[in-house]
Amino acid sequence: MSGGAARGPAIRRLRPIHRKMSFAAFERLPHRLGWKYEYYGGMAHVRPAYLSVTFVLDLTPRTGRQRAGMRPVTPDDARALEKPFLAAFAQAPEYVGYSAQAFRLKATQYIAGFFGEVRGAWSPASVVAEVGGEIIGAALVKRREKGPLLDCLFVHPWHGRQGWATALVTRAVRALLAEGASKLQSQVHLANEASLAWHQRFGFREVPDFWVASLRARFYAHELERRKDLSEAERALLGQLADYWWAEAHRLEELLHQEYASAYPKAE
Repeated sequence: MSGGAARGPAIRRLRPIHRKMSFAAFERLPHRLGWKYEYYGGMAHVRPAYLSVTFVLDLTPRTGRQRAGMRPVTPDDARALEKPFLAAFAQAPEYVGYSAQAFRLKATQYIAGFFGEVRGAWSPASVVAEVGGEIIGAALVKRREKGPLLDCLFVHPWHGRQGWATALVTRAVRALLAEGASKLQSQVHLANEASLAWHQRFGFREVPDFWVASLRARFYAHELERRKDLSEAERALLGQLADYWWAEAHRLEELLHQEYASAYPKAE
């Protein structure tokens, strides 16, 4: 990056696995929640399952000093947002399997859509972070009839683990509170472990979803059956997780039969 921003190592894209191997070797592959594992044609095929988790945050005043280097986003930032967006999502599951050209096109389309009318109008509560005069991250918020949406949150990996994501959303929350908003919704790819963990740490709560619960239940049950090498304590934990998510899936399934919308409680 120019303009005084620190330069870091090259960022490699996260890619799906399509690899020739025996079925026995495939069965030994470590599995991650939110990823799809298939074996056919003598090959392992591993890619994200493309299922999202919905979160909602009850907006309350947040204490703490405002971090320098942040300011409201403007449409003039559109081009400058592409570089940190591409860097941040290079190692994220959302764009696994896209060619480099298609990935760049998706970044351009997303940012154009953000400043357009996709999923609502863009909110002035949106904020960017700058280092050395260059944008390194953003919290982009959309205005919708049912309440604001944290449409995208990203930080360039060279500036990761420095508290930027928390600082960006904290500033956005303050702006939303000043507008009179009471809740903020967000959606996270189930395979994006880092984003899921960040949302939970920040205080977002997960909105129950039948399909998410079912996938988690199947994942933990399959791991319990597949992993014969685990200790008794590890197997007991997997069993508890499988039982919990099966119970949650059955609870939501009953709601699904009674009234479809009840299985997906509104976030607002």
